[in-house]
Amino acid sequence: MTPQTVDLPPLSFRAAVGSVNVDARTVDLIFSTGAPAERMDYWSGKRFIEKLSMDPGHVRLTRLNAGAPLLDAHSAWSVGDILGAVQPDSARIENKRGLATVRFSKRADVEPVFQDVKDGIIRNVSIGYRVYKFVEDAGKDGALAVRTAIDWEPFEISMVPMPVDVGARVRAGDKSDTNTCVIVVNEVSTRDADRDRTFRRAALAGARC
Repeated sequence: MTPQTVDLPPLSFRAAVGSVNVDARTVDLIFSTGAPAERMDYWSGKRFIEKLSMDPGHVRLTRLNAGAPLLDAHSAWSVGDILGAVQPDSARIENKRGLATVRFSKRADVEPVFQDVKDGIIRNVSIGYRVYKFVEDAGKDGALAVRTAIDWEPFEISMVPMPVDVGARVRAGDKSDTNTCVIVVNEVSTRDADRDRTFRRAALAGARC
């Protein structure tokens, strides 16, 4: 099957706040474990399970390691939305986990946010990322297909009150902030699923006789 190419908007994924160094104003984060999440393909209306591969060769960390921004709930309309930055060269993949350290600004308007992080009031972070290539495996027995991102790039980390779906903007037809993504359908899994359905139909037909 010929790979499908689509325009894909930025996505987001929630993770957890880690340990805090008050003097350095830094926080260690696990920004991803590759855990599955249900998503919607807004072009086809198809729902699927998304997984992020945590193979180091599948994750582009250049932008994080260059000092990507720490944002307020993915807002990027003003420099005032910047709460801090990723510590250069701190982003890495270890034991199937994405790790990074962020440093909070000393600005007065950032202090309440940092205080809530220290107090455990703000507990969630979310990464903004782009996917450049998915491999799709067909779901069996009516289960949703699984798309595994094998080429993806986190480009910012946000402090968030809850998960934010940046991709929801495409419902308004906005393609001004998309990137090309290739979706490769795993043909072996598709054939296996078709074969399983044939066997089930045959078994049902035999049971009725």
